[in-house]
Amino acid sequence: MKDSADQSLVHNESYLSIVLVAGTGMFLTTLDSGILNVAISSLVQEFHSSVTTVAWTISLYTIVICSCIVVFGRLSDRYGRLKIYSMGLALFALASMFCAFSETVMQLISFRILQGIGAAMLQATSVALITTLVSPNKKGEALGALASFFGLGHVLGPVAGGMILSTVGWKWLFLMNIPICLLCLLACRSVLKGKGSPISNHQPLNLSGSLLLSASIFFLVYGCSQLESLHPRTYIYILIFAILMFLFIQREKRVVNPIVPLSLFKNGFFTISLYAIFSYGGVTRLCMVVVPYYLEKERGFVPWQSGIVNLLLPLGIVLTSSIAGRLMRSWGTFRLMIVGLCCMFVPLLILAIQHLNWHLTIVCFMLFVYGLGAGLFQPSNIAAIMEAVGPAHQATIGSVQRLVQNVGISLFTAVTAGFLQSSTHGVSLGSRNSFYLAAAVTFLGILGFIIVKQICKIIQEVNKAQQRMRLITTDKKEQRQEHQSDHDQTI
Repeated sequence: MKDSADQSLVHNESYLSIVLVAGTGMFLTTLDSGILNVAISSLVQEFHSSVTTVAWTISLYTIVICSCIVVFGRLSDRYGRLKIYSMGLALFALASMFCAFSETVMQLISFRILQGIGAAMLQATSVALITTLVSPNKKGEALGALASFFGLGHVLGPVAGGMILSTVGWKWLFLMNIPICLLCLLACRSVLKGKGSPISNHQPLNLSGSLLLSASIFFLVYGCSQLESLHPRTYIYILIFAILMFLFIQREKRVVNPIVPLSLFKNGFFTISLYAIFSYGGVTRLCMVVVPYYLEKERGFVPWQSGIVNLLLPLGIVLTSSIAGRLMRSWGTFRLMIVGLCCMFVPLLILAIQHLNWHLTIVCFMLFVYGLGAGLFQPSNIAAIMEAVGPAHQATIGSVQRLVQNVGISLFTAVTAGFLQSSTHGVSLGSRNSFYLAAAVTFLGILGFIIVKQICKIIQEVNKAQQRMRLITTDKKEQRQEHQSDHDQTI
């Protein structure tokens, strides 16, 4: 009895260490994607620069993550997820130190690019560490905890940024990352030492395919970031993306070991799950852009007030992500994704129809309900996508999932900015159109899942009917053979 209890304790300690290590990387990368938003004006004054130039410290960080994430997923499947994850922590800490001691804005931008590479290494491997090291009966809960870390990064980013700026200065926005990374590296070396996961030493790196994919995603995300300017060169970037992506797909069809097996997209459930995470990333960013923009422009809120309202969305994500893993075991990933998407769709539709001129309490409640739905959806979506491939390709497919979500964030940020700035009837109509778009793409996800489910049912029924027909045909054939045999014996 005592031995069983000791084994259970060791198992729980191992489970918690894996979740904390993987969650820390996701937390840091999401925290640093938003923490600089509140520091733009301070950095402009510090470096005597312009808002446009300083904004590149945020844009290039995201662009680099999107461009590199699948490449590092592929590398970690070959050389080891924990190894790439540890290297990502070390690089993230080093880049954070360089950012803190930057003397010019160009130095800061350069070191943010380096930090983005480290963040790509962390995001590419965080999910794979859980899906390959956590036992199957705990996997759902672990993915829910990882989604909580993701939401927590968004919650604490603006709050922590504002507190640090008002107390110890902008340098500590970066310096605070260093001790967290060092503690996590220590855990990787000690707690998780020897806990290896399946790797594929035999598969080639597919370097040319990786470069094509990285280049195409770079031009896509960079083009999306420039959409609101409506400059002609923006469409050139999108065209370059289309050409490079076409070349990438053609090459992947011919190689023996593609980066992303294109056959996966024949699975309707996998394809619609990817669309759903794309729309989830985009719609969530849309909400977090539109609401504070409207409150500040139309209702006279100051930034810290609109920021507090915005915190309700990621707070909802954190609350339900923690229980989504347990619900997955009884409900399954499909049902949980549908419930989550419906909880997201309803408040989006209400905000689109009635708009933000409602009482502030109702707007806050709608954001919170959306967050609750998102917390149910995200862990189940990750689980559904990761189940599409075997253990040897978990980091690659996990990085694809994060890539698609990040692309959705970049595209919807640009589209939302266009709605808010180009509307001839002011911010009010632009905000309403944004929510109509958000409700429409979320509804398409719900509809897609329902259609795929019905198609699967029809295919199963057809297969059962064909199997019955084969059995009937076989029985008749055997009866004829028996009858012929009896007839021959009679003769």
